[in-house]
Amino acid sequence: MRRSLVLSLVATTLVACALDPTPTPTAQKGTARALGVYTTNLDPDLERQAYDALARDAQRREHRFLDAADPGHLARSIRVEQSDLEAGAHSPEEIFQLGAQIFHATFTLEMGYGGKDLPHLARFHAGRRGGPDAMRCDSCHWRGGPGGAGDAADNAYLDGDGDRQSSALARNPPSLVGAGLVELVAREMSAELGRAREALVARAKAEGKPARGPLVAKGVAFGELEARPDGRLDGTSVLGVDTDLVVKPFGWKGHFASLRDVVEDELNVHHGMQSTWLVAHGDPARVGAFGGTDPDGDGITDEVREGQVTALVLFLAMQEVPVTDTPVDQDHVVALGKGEARFQALGCATCHVPSLTLESAVYSLPSREGGAPIRVDLQKDAALPRIAPPFDGGPLRLYLYSDLKRHDMGPGLAEREADRAVRPGTFLTRPLWGIARSRPYLHDARAPTLEDAILLHGGEAQAARDAFAALSEPERGELRVFLTSLTRARRLSVP
Repeated sequence: MRRSLVLSLVATTLVACALDPTPTPTAQKGTARALGVYTTNLDPDLERQAYDALARDAQRREHRFLDAADPGHLARSIRVEQSDLEAGAHSPEEIFQLGAQIFHATFTLEMGYGGKDLPHLARFHAGRRGGPDAMRCDSCHWRGGPGGAGDAADNAYLDGDGDRQSSALARNPPSLVGAGLVELVAREMSAELGRAREALVARAKAEGKPARGPLVAKGVAFGELEARPDGRLDGTSVLGVDTDLVVKPFGWKGHFASLRDVVEDELNVHHGMQSTWLVAHGDPARVGAFGGTDPDGDGITDEVREGQVTALVLFLAMQEVPVTDTPVDQDHVVALGKGEARFQALGCATCHVPSLTLESAVYSLPSREGGAPIRVDLQKDAALPRIAPPFDGGPLRLYLYSDLKRHDMGPGLAEREADRAVRPGTFLTRPLWGIARSRPYLHDARAPTLEDAILLHGGEAQAARDAFAALSEPERGELRVFLTSLTRARRLSVP
């Protein structure tokens, strides 16, 4: 029996080596080595995908043996130097692989997991310092593929007393598919709002009296702003965005403007892993009160280097674009078309705006170490399937089904308290692209189905919710078919 298992393992490894489509690049200048087990490719042949998945699994297993024989091997393999990334030592595909390794890595005490003032593992967090509550990124972001959503069991319970679930804010891990494109469109919206503000300030100074005007970005209305001749601004009528007019598309409450902010916060809160930048610039309430280069007091410094943050950010930025999956059955095709029309008629598209234009798909990550920014073209370098121009011409479009704006969702979804100044019942409009592969739904995963989620809407969505509730069962079914078509490409993976 033992001999047959060994032979089976050897055979699997040999097959994997023969089939692996992404050769391992050579390490350069002491940087991490991409293991070649993650790729932006997506073979349309499902049988080939299955073989590739087995190849990735065999390589991961082999590297576990290497780590057993040489402790620290895996930790060293995910060390990435920012200077090498900025010098172009790695191609976009290799950076994607390096970021994927970090995303799937198990953080250990020797790597800096946790903190002296934190429990080893905590389901319910005490304040904003974190649990930690997981040892890997993919422990919670897994549904439907890399960077996906999490199940209800993966909820994080933040900003509580460390003991009671009722004291904490429940947060279900959101899907990060298409995340780089989401950040890019939010950047363009922020720039458009900024230009409107500058025009109002200039007008007020020129006319010597207050100037008031609408704030609109990519067709989405964000209320009004008033500028005064002395340069002061009145933002009391600004809606759905902070008064700094920066669209923040990440987090259930819209707290984060960039993936880099997300990565550093999540590493710190959920794993107790602190980036060198956060150590140098974070306040003690966030990073720990022990000071110096080891503010969390665990005896480990340099837990997450700048290059690792960059690789992880670019891995998430290069995630694929969700797709629309058309049914095979003709009756379901007809239902999908009717459901899409009903989505508009009910008023759902008022907040879940079907598409937003995008001027450029080039994702640029500025250097924080004085070097050159790192750029990847998400039309060419991202994981498949990628964004592409419309067949009939015109600008790029993200079929996001979101206005990237905060809305009042009513008392039924309101939490016990505000979350970092965002009101208890106010939430960011979640993108619906890929939603068929990201159940359960809502910020705390209380909705097991899309219909449950719709019926829990309130506040600004009350009229649309009531209109849905008044539909007949066949009419509801048409809307469900349409929403079910918003999914991710079929992708075989081995955890």
